[in-house]
Amino acid sequence: MGTLTHRRFTLVRKILLGGALLAALPVAFPALTVTESTSPTLGVLLTGATGRNFILNTDGTVSGTDSADYVSGAVSGALSVKNTGPSQSANILADNFSSTGNVSINAVPCKFDTGAATTCDGSGINVTLQATKTLLVGVDLDTTAAHTGGQTASATYDITVTIQ
Repeated sequence: MGTLTHRRFTLVRKILLGGALLAALPVAFPALTVTESTSPTLGVLLTGATGRNFILNTDGTVSGTDSADYVSGAVSGALSVKNTGPSQSANILADNFSSTGNVSINAVPCKFDTGAATTCDGSGINVTLQATKTLLVGVDLDTTAAHTGGQTASATYDITVTIQ
């Protein structure tokens, strides 16, 4: 066997051996899926002055200092958090607040699976991911201007799930 042929044979053998070793190693793929099932909404509110407070709770009820101005249609948000791998610790955080129509977000109420209702903003909440669980979310907001009939406002935020 010539020197050039021997080098090529050695290279092919290394590639095949390396490929066999890689095929034998366990490969990890992301095992987390987060899907929004329902978007949160406060529904219909009476017109009113600036500085009113409304809290959409994780059970779909409306509270806050001006909850008497709530009319109907409140729905808490629901996200499906599916983990197909082994149980893992994770942090769920609500951030990147944005709003239109003269409202500001104070906090994001949330409830993961059967846990107690708390807030997901700030440092978030620590949870254990396993199988498929539901994350319920709401919003605590204040009006920053007087609202009259027919006006709309929106408040948005991101939900980030970080595996620890």
